[in-house]
Amino acid sequence: MNIFCFTNKGANSKINTDTILFNSEAISGNPLIINEQNNYSHFINSIEGSVLGVIADGLGDNFASKLAVETYNENFLDLIEAVGEQEIINWIMHNFIKLEVNAARESADDKIKAMSGASIAGILYHKFAGVFIFHAGDSKIFAVDKDKAMQITKDHINGYGLENCACAGGGHYISIEGARRNKNHNYFIATNSMCELLSKKYNSVEEGVFDIMKIDNAENSINELKKLSEDYEDNTTALGIKKFIKEFEDTKGFIK
Repeated sequence: MNIFCFTNKGANSKINTDTILFNSEAISGNPLIINEQNNYSHFINSIEGSVLGVIADGLGDNFASKLAVETYNENFLDLIEAVGEQEIINWIMHNFIKLEVNAARESADDKIKAMSGASIAGILYHKFAGVFIFHAGDSKIFAVDKDKAMQITKDHINGYGLENCACAGGGHYISIEGARRNKNHNYFIATNSMCELLSKKYNSVEEGVFDIMKIDNAENSINELKKLSEDYEDNTTALGIKKFIKEFEDTKGFIK
């Protein structure tokens, strides 16, 4: 499985587009954090079995993790050491459901708190879900086969969706474990601003997603996204999950 991540800070945007990439030791308190980047891209090969991390987009000057600290006035990594990892995970899993429902209904009393709780849940959720991506910020998910790209929602989850896909505070977390088990599709996760950009460059967002995902390797996909986002006003973020799919082995763009 190949995964590529692309983030571009908009030409006229004052909002930081922040990417937080947690390595396999993130749960121990040693995350790799890249912030306030300009035209930052990251490409990862063969991440199976490791935590990919958190991508935070459109959160202003705050990281999702910083939001968590500010909202709860606690450093959760220290808290893990103090009361134990399992206890914190139990708390997250118990409260995450409430946060998700409130945020999905747009009726949360404190939306920042909802987002923060969801972010922390994403950081710890890999204990149950395996490898994950948490995307904080409005985004859309597309399933891609050898012929087309199709936007997916919970309504399509049985046929196209990734396991453990949910919405919390406007964000989505996607289980790579679920993507690995679904052998029929590759996936593209795009912020709304990326979707708007693709709709301006192509006849439809789906056409743009398919064009990006059919490119022969992830690095070239990133290069194409760079070209598309040059001088674009808004921050843009996208993430692609490309797998080796047996039926596609004669189709350019889907070979690992």
